[in-house]
Amino acid sequence: MARLFITHTTWCFLVLAMTACASRAQQALLPQAQDNTLTVEVRNQNFNSATVYAYRGGFRSRLGIVEAADTKTFTFKWPTYDVRFLINFLAQGCVITESLSVDPGDDLLLIIRVVDDEGANRSRCR
Repeated sequence: MARLFITHTTWCFLVLAMTACASRAQQALLPQAQDNTLTVEVRNQNFNSATVYAYRGGFRSRLGIVEAADTKTFTFKWPTYDVRFLINFLAQGCVITESLSVDPGDDLLLIIRVVDDEGANRSRCR
């Protein structure tokens, strides 16, 4: 009787172990969904508040507002491997950064420097 109990317990353990291994093997064969999450720390050294957007070819995703002389961190999902930032200053216009090559999980630092009225373009804000 004891031998049957041990055999039955061992068999259950083997079935569970094989099921777990098969599940992991199937997961290894399937393409893994990438987490396209990026984190950007924005340091606003400008005298105006700024609304920051992730920007690509006319599409923009609002990240949030950074007050004058303040720092904020934003985490967002981005579908491509390059990103630009559109910075819309309160009552001053907009600036678009150069394109940055990014990988999922990257941590970025965006420093907003003082921009004069000629440096900020109001037509990009629309």
